[in-house]
Amino acid sequence: MSAARDILLPRRRRAGKMSLTPLIDCVFILLVFFMLQTNFMRPRAIEFAQAASSAGASSDTTMIAVELHDNGSVWLNGGESSLEAMESYAAGLTDPTNTRVMLSVDPDVMLQGAVDVMDLFNRHEVYNIALAAARKFD
Repeated sequence: MSAARDILLPRRRRAGKMSLTPLIDCVFILLVFFMLQTNFMRPRAIEFAQAASSAGASSDTTMIAVELHDNGSVWLNGGESSLEAMESYAAGLTDPTNTRVMLSVDPDVMLQGAVDVMDLFNRHEVYNIALAAARKFD
């Protein structure tokens, strides 16, 4: 009968204190994780104009076509050029605010080459830069 009584009657539970140490440890681990993942510097983003918005562009906008090939050649408005010639061309722009650059980059070109071209035009206050879809040049 004592076995039946043990099944029917709940055992007395020991009165214990719940420790908050594991909870505090978990909170500090999460805090460290989010601190390491957060970038406190102000992000410097480059805004690219969408190609679809070119229909609304005014007709007095100057279009510049720049192509970067995987063999290292740079083409400006359909003719082979160099970064130095592109620098002088950008310096000679009369209205850089109404200038749009279409940058086409071969898939095998290092990203730094495209960034160098963008920086070149940004130094001359040309900020309207659009990247064309990657394609293989012939």
